[in-house]
Amino acid sequence: MISCLLHRPIVARIRSSNFTSTALLRLRHDKTNRVSIGDIDVPIGKPKVPYLVPSSYLADSPSSDVLLDLQWMMSKDILAQDMLLVGPPGAGALYRRRLALAYAELTNREVQVVTLSSDTTESDLKQRRELVQSKTSGSAEVIFVDQAPVEAAIEGRLLILDGLEKAERNVLPTLNNLLENREMHLEDGRFLVSPRRHEELIRDGLASDSFLVPVHEDFRVIALGVPSPPFEGRSLDPPLRSRFQIRRVHLPTTGDLYSHLQQQRDGVGEQESRLCAAVAGSMDLAASDFSSSRTMHFPSNTLSATAKLMKEFPAEDRQGLLLRAYPVGVQDERIKKIFGNKHESSRKAFNDSCQQLEVYASPAENSYRITDVEKQSSSSAKVTFTPLRARSFFGSDEDVSIVVPCGANELNAPSSTFVRTVGAETVLKSMVQDHAVGRDLLLLSPKGEGKNAVTKEFASLLGFDTSLFSMYKEMTSRDLFLRRGTNSETGETSWEESILVKAARLGELCVLDGVEKLRPDVLASLHSFVNDRDAFLPDGRRLIRDNPVPDGTSLESDDVVRVHPSFRIVALASATKEAGSTWLTEDVMSMFSSTIIPEVEEECLSTILQSIAPDCSEDHIEKVVLLRESLTDDIAADCGVVRLSTRDLIRIVKRLASTSLYDAVCSVLVAELLPPTQRSALDSLLAGANIKKRKDKNRQGADSLSVVVDDGTVGIGNFSMQRAKVARPEMVPSPPDFVDIPNHVHLIRDLLRDYVNGERAFLLLGNQGVGKNIVIDRMCQLAKFEREYIQLHRDSTIGQLTLSPSLEDGKIVWKDSPLVRAATEGCVLVIDEADKAPVEVISVLKALVEDGELSLADGRRISRHGAGPGIIEMHPDFALFVLANRPGFPFLGNDFFREIGDCFSTRVIPNPDLESEVTLLQAYAPDVEASTLRRIAAAFADLRKLCDHGDITYPYSTREAVAVAKHLSRFPNDDIVSILHNVLDFDSFDDRTYATLASVFAQHGMQIGGYHGAKRMARGEESLSIEYHGERSAEGKSANPPELSDPKFGKWDETNEAHVGGNQWAGGTGGSDTAGLGGRGGPYRLDRGHKVHQVSDEAKAQVSEEAARAARAIAEKALAERLNEINMTQSEWGMYNRFLDPIKSDVAILRGMLSSLDSKRSERGWLKRQNHGELDDSKLVDGITGDKFVYKRRGKREDYGPSQRPKRLRFVMDCSASMYRFNGYDERLFRSLEAALLVMMSFEGNEGRFDYSIVAHSGDSSCITLVDFGKPPENEKEYMKILQSMVAHTQYCQSGDHTLEALEQAVHDVVDETHGDSESSDDNVVVLVSDANLSRYGIHPRELGRVVRAGSEQPNSVKAYCIFIASFGEEADEINQALPLGRGHICMQTSDLPRVIRDLVANV
Repeated sequence: MISCLLHRPIVARIRSSNFTSTALLRLRHDKTNRVSIGDIDVPIGKPKVPYLVPSSYLADSPSSDVLLDLQWMMSKDILAQDMLLVGPPGAGALYRRRLALAYAELTNREVQVVTLSSDTTESDLKQRRELVQSKTSGSAEVIFVDQAPVEAAIEGRLLILDGLEKAERNVLPTLNNLLENREMHLEDGRFLVSPRRHEELIRDGLASDSFLVPVHEDFRVIALGVPSPPFEGRSLDPPLRSRFQIRRVHLPTTGDLYSHLQQQRDGVGEQESRLCAAVAGSMDLAASDFSSSRTMHFPSNTLSATAKLMKEFPAEDRQGLLLRAYPVGVQDERIKKIFGNKHESSRKAFNDSCQQLEVYASPAENSYRITDVEKQSSSSAKVTFTPLRARSFFGSDEDVSIVVPCGANELNAPSSTFVRTVGAETVLKSMVQDHAVGRDLLLLSPKGEGKNAVTKEFASLLGFDTSLFSMYKEMTSRDLFLRRGTNSETGETSWEESILVKAARLGELCVLDGVEKLRPDVLASLHSFVNDRDAFLPDGRRLIRDNPVPDGTSLESDDVVRVHPSFRIVALASATKEAGSTWLTEDVMSMFSSTIIPEVEEECLSTILQSIAPDCSEDHIEKVVLLRESLTDDIAADCGVVRLSTRDLIRIVKRLASTSLYDAVCSVLVAELLPPTQRSALDSLLAGANIKKRKDKNRQGADSLSVVVDDGTVGIGNFSMQRAKVARPEMVPSPPDFVDIPNHVHLIRDLLRDYVNGERAFLLLGNQGVGKNIVIDRMCQLAKFEREYIQLHRDSTIGQLTLSPSLEDGKIVWKDSPLVRAATEGCVLVIDEADKAPVEVISVLKALVEDGELSLADGRRISRHGAGPGIIEMHPDFALFVLANRPGFPFLGNDFFREIGDCFSTRVIPNPDLESEVTLLQAYAPDVEASTLRRIAAAFADLRKLCDHGDITYPYSTREAVAVAKHLSRFPNDDIVSILHNVLDFDSFDDRTYATLASVFAQHGMQIGGYHGAKRMARGEESLSIEYHGERSAEGKSANPPELSDPKFGKWDETNEAHVGGNQWAGGTGGSDTAGLGGRGGPYRLDRGHKVHQVSDEAKAQVSEEAARAARAIAEKALAERLNEINMTQSEWGMYNRFLDPIKSDVAILRGMLSSLDSKRSERGWLKRQNHGELDDSKLVDGITGDKFVYKRRGKREDYGPSQRPKRLRFVMDCSASMYRFNGYDERLFRSLEAALLVMMSFEGNEGRFDYSIVAHSGDSSCITLVDFGKPPENEKEYMKILQSMVAHTQYCQSGDHTLEALEQAVHDVVDETHGDSESSDDNVVVLVSDANLSRYGIHPRELGRVVRAGSEQPNSVKAYCIFIASFGEEADEINQALPLGRGHICMQTSDLPRVIRDLVANV
């Protein structure tokens, strides 16, 4: 069933003759009228439209399985029953489509195909409105054009509905009555009726030709689909399913695959045929097991190309050739991120198959490189490959020459920017090989690793013209082929070809950039076109392969678009987690040959950087390369940055001409925007790479640069440039209130210097109110740049960013946006609030910035590479400045920098330093005393530090400080306190936040007081088992504890006197047998607040095993009694608030962060194709024709594919004996209780996004469950019960340490919780709290590091973090150094523990 169907002895016959080829079949069709398989025969059709009859789909000798399928279809055809062919996705979808088309070819029937997707609407299934010019009046009028289902029903054709599982619910039921009764009401007033009913009406004289239209008796529907479940997709509506007769179409067997490969016309070797068929058969067997994570099917439709390459290139790595068709089998972390759990099961199945068949990966040296490209004709070239080394095992080690399709341009044109490294040569070799056997290509790599550059080099090598087609999230399946427009003269609606169709017709190389952004159903709509070069277009035309047709047969028609033989598709995709885990489906694997661009080796990377920046020192290049290697994906995530791409490294070395290596790296990574903990981790990483901050220079505030402007030049410090010649002076900004403070002047100088050096795309990041807009305005004023401006927002669309359609005199008129005008006229374009727009809108800027091309909705294209029809030549002076707020909380816009920031020269605009801010305030308030302004500036600087550390949520900016200064200058009699209230009142409803603000201003001599808001709840009586009275003195030692006897509780001293070294009193210290602290042999710990005297380890060792067992029994009994004693009293309420009060602000901050993130996640998107709401610009043409589904409105979108899973977190708290023992020393137990309460209270209400558990570890156990997954505590009583349990365990547990076992158990349990969940990868977190007292129990820090690393290597990756309470500081430091960077945190003060937990959760 490949190409269409597999070969076996034929048992089909055409009456009075056999056939041996498609051409002969057509001749037989002309002479016969029936065809039979076995004892079933059907009539042969007499087509009216020849190009609608499929060709080349029916094999000369179909296999027996195929003949059985065809025979079944004939029987259903005879019974006038519609059919549904089901099977697996990928190659299975291709086989089912080819089977349906082969049936049409066998019976000589015309066919129409509707490729279904979630964009399919009622109009696509019934009638579409069009505007045409009236022949009588000359004005435009609306007509209804029948769509494929209606045309097929009337003309008696076969209707193929491809992809039932991809259509949205309640769309396909539009066809229910047509399927059941052959009836349908049409929008133009006509009504389709069954042929039987129509004949009855005619016979009875009741038929009316005006509106009744009979459905042809030969009309049949063949639906194709994937059953869901077990496969992904939408389940079928039962009423729809019941209208079909269903047949499961099996994948070809190993024998069928082998037979097909052996009968290829150009010949495939027996060894290659057996190998390829065996691999595919083995993989299909593994994929049929649905008991666990599903193994993905191998795309067996690609075997023919793979086998040909094995034969032509005997020295090539055979496993590598198979992996081009099956990239899920590649052992690569980048690929694992795309596929999730399917990667592990599929990779294992593939490796097992290869091992059984003795197909092993060979070294890279056993391959080829391209050594020559020679033109053979106007459309073909001969490419010569030379083996890298002899490989006699496979025979010939000679050069291989093959003829491949090529473009009309010069071959192997030299490139001044592309560096042909070993990796690049390997990728180019693979691309040319796959191109030679007719495959379309898919390039995978992280962002910025050279996909576009390699593609351009491939096009240059073979002389292709390229057509860049940028993908975006909202693109529909129709947009891939056609777009709607109106005739500029007549106003008639029209269909215009997309970039893809134009490239197919002209034989160009079409680059689909960003295919990972498309929904899976949209990308799958290319399935037939990519594999068979066959597609039915929405306007009724058909794309078909440009093959010779038999003599006497004419397929020429205006409705046929022939695909040029040289046409190829190169799809580009980013292999990142953000790209999602569903787009690279089995359908996509069966469409493209995948090449994963390898990570650039250090030596090659150094060569690239040296060629880009020849003046850069080798030492700096070496440091940059080593930094890239050490900044892995996991470490980058822990540091809050993205991994450095090759593009980032190039930008770093370019900047070294004007700044230090440290500053260049931090600038590219926008390190100034990181929270303190992550900035500290990044600085540690940079220090490890010997990239350190220079201590002799602090640029901000250190020096002032003079600005000198005359008519022709502008100078800033030692930099000068020619000012632009202005054609429109009114477009040059003139900011009236700009003050040349030092750090703004430095920034303007750097921006202008980058502009002079050729940079044309800039990204400015910063908090609100730091002057992003006014800095750009001042820069344009100094350089005399004309400026265009766009402000984006939530509802911004791609059309608004590029072109705006309007309706004038019944015609669609496209008006250029500021972007198009700026690109044409060479202006500066400022795009403001870029972080507020949808990601799919801002993503279109990537093509403009990186590739210098941008396709517009009216068919034109902006390009920097030349002019031509429909091309807008980009002006060389055009520059783009994008302004965005910092990513993350509290702004919560899109992360512009993470999405496409590496395409821009990125600068961070920080808040001004103190001296600059004072200067700025003095400019706005010259009458105010300088000391007052300095106090205001210093106070706001401290507020920003609090925000950076997470103690307050709002980032107070210079804008607020200026507002205060302006008010004080204008109304000098107003009190400074009342003026400050103008910016602080928003936070006055939160007593703790307001108190924090008040304390900051008080430090600078401004007593702002407080508001009478909610009062603190009165504390109740304190009745927990832990009691403290008065201050503790320094701890001592107990030198002579009493002799040991049986363990006991001891007597209770009502006066609470201190008892040291005895064995009578409960709560004593340094004694024997009784409950207390610092002694030996007692049943459990009891703290009554006294100075602790500690016995030696030697004295502790004298406790007998019998006494130890007795003590353990008493402790276990006491623990059981204590844990059952949970009935919250007033005193317990007071104790609960004792733990709550210190963390109230932390709880509020963390709750706010989590709630805001959840709000962003659940923010509604645009629902299109609605009958009410706002008019959708992209549906304007449909609107003027009268279509009612031309609106869009906000709502929750139905996602295609798996739903988003909650992030799973486990907190492992330290409840060991030392926590109780040393609580009096540093209150570590109290802080641990506060941290646990912080977690429980903060996650309340966020259970849908976060699923957490809390366990404890102690000397008794490595896992004491406190809060289980999916069962969070519901009220204060349950909170308190958990805290009491933690205290009890610390008090009554035995000495010992299970830190290592606790971490291992936590990682294991989290993995078990996510078993079989392929979407949970990288969403699992373990946080361990320990007092770092490991050496006492013989645990080496390396063992802890091993467990942390092992968690990240799990199939469902678990990120483990350790927080150490650093009372034993040296040991905590040693442990922290043994952990991966960013995974260890040290609390030098136990009071920092809740804050560290808060920041870690927020960053995770």
